[in-house]
Amino acid sequence: MKIIHILLKELFALFAFPCILGAQEALNISSDVFLFDRFTKGKILLTDKRYIETQFNYNCEKQELYYKDGNEYQMIYNTSNIDTLWIGNRKFVPAHEGVRFFECIPVGDGTLLVDWKIKLYYKGKRGAMGVVSQAGGQASVDMELMRNRGISNPDNSVYKKDNRNTYRTCLDGQQVSFSNLKSFLKLYPDTHRKVIRQLVKEQSISFDDPWQVAKLIVLCQTI
Repeated sequence: MKIIHILLKELFALFAFPCILGAQEALNISSDVFLFDRFTKGKILLTDKRYIETQFNYNCEKQELYYKDGNEYQMIYNTSNIDTLWIGNRKFVPAHEGVRFFECIPVGDGTLLVDWKIKLYYKGKRGAMGVVSQAGGQASVDMELMRNRGISNPDNSVYKKDNRNTYRTCLDGQQVSFSNLKSFLKLYPDTHRKVIRQLVKEQSISFDDPWQVAKLIVLCQTI
């Protein structure tokens, strides 16, 4: 176990720096920004074919990858020697643009790359019984109360989450990107757009959900 710990230190020292946590075992970041509700077992395949296994989570607001090292949580800031990342059974690849990762979702014979991104809007602070107080006198109840799963929110702030994912895939042999229905429709001829709108309505497709987007792409292949 000690040998594995030393190996992790040596390898991650090349591209990680520690988050400031003091003696606590929790990141002082809202859980709403993380892709997984807890740090999840995964592994990294390095370009030299070595593997590193530990627990990971992805910050969709900052678009940063964190990993657990003992009682510390550290951020990976250099992805140049990373080939592939798996968190649970989900696959990711480095974007090679900053420190972002793309999630890889199969779509027929191709792949949908998901650039996870969210923006948080401050709603207020949670008081007794989970009620959120705001300056305007309005109140709401946040049903997704913070759970002690390696992520904390020390000041009880509550935020509204706005998904701003961008998607990339190949269409007719060309790499394309889109983020919503409007930009997706522009990828297809005018003669296809009415049918696509109907599919989106009938299938209740949400562009916030990558698996629904993948489903839409497969359906569009039959048009």
